[in-house]
Amino acid sequence: MSILYYLILAFGILLFIYTATIFFSARKKINQRNISFKTFINFIQTVKSKLVLWKYYFVSGNNKNLTRNILITFSVFFIIYYLNYEFIKLDRLVFVGLFLILFILFIWKKGQRHNRKVFEEMFPEVIQIMNSATSSGAGLLQALGHCGRDIPGQLGDEFKIIHKRLSIGEDAYSVFNDSYNRYPYKEFYFFITIIRINLDKGGQMREVISRLGRVIADSKKMEKKKKAMTSEARMSAMIVGAFPVIFFIIMKFTMPDNFDYVIDDPNGRIILYYVLGSEIFGMSIIWWLMRKST
Repeated sequence: MSILYYLILAFGILLFIYTATIFFSARKKINQRNISFKTFINFIQTVKSKLVLWKYYFVSGNNKNLTRNILITFSVFFIIYYLNYEFIKLDRLVFVGLFLILFILFIWKKGQRHNRKVFEEMFPEVIQIMNSATSSGAGLLQALGHCGRDIPGQLGDEFKIIHKRLSIGEDAYSVFNDSYNRYPYKEFYFFITIIRINLDKGGQMREVISRLGRVIADSKKMEKKKKAMTSEARMSAMIVGAFPVIFFIIMKFTMPDNFDYVIDDPNGRIILYYVLGSEIFGMSIIWWLMRKST
């Protein structure tokens, strides 16, 4: 009987270990599936937000510009297609693929630069309006409404959207997070952080925003000083980059045989592609160095 007892006990322990192993392995698989599903959902949301932001850059923050910009895009495409057909002679599929990639990158960079320029021009006025409104005893929502009404352009439209969404009771975090995605600058991040803290806990917002205004003014002075110090190097890079293009145009009229060889002959086009590739690569390095220095 004692042997049977130990056998039953051992069988129970083994059964328990086996069941526990299956349970934890199944739980691990379920968690992995949940993690992978969450990762996929986050990826889809990121792509969606990037597409929305790219469209925002494409229309410059105003949907009325959509038709005009589409017409301009097609016009530029046909002009470059004709130049490729006459001179560079890239394969059609290769040309269309390169055009799409470069067009997407161009709109993205142009939109970022335009947004930054608009923000730097109009944001000090936002600080002044917020200071004036809070000094006169107006509430935070009223101050944001003043910014939307008094500031022209797309930054004013942005504050109108913020004021409208906060007025109907939307979560402040999601409202300011959406706005920060369109204006991802450290000054705006500090600004919305101040507003969120004031909405949650209150406090002396006027004094903090005044300090932020002084910090932004000092930062702009430093940026202007950096640009002045690097202006000569940037101009030199632009002149050096223009030399091959100017030489190529001169060769069309002064050395037509060599020009036809580079354009029409397959071996000559290899030289043309090498020159274009090395030019783009060199200008990219110069641009990267200039970005690092400023």
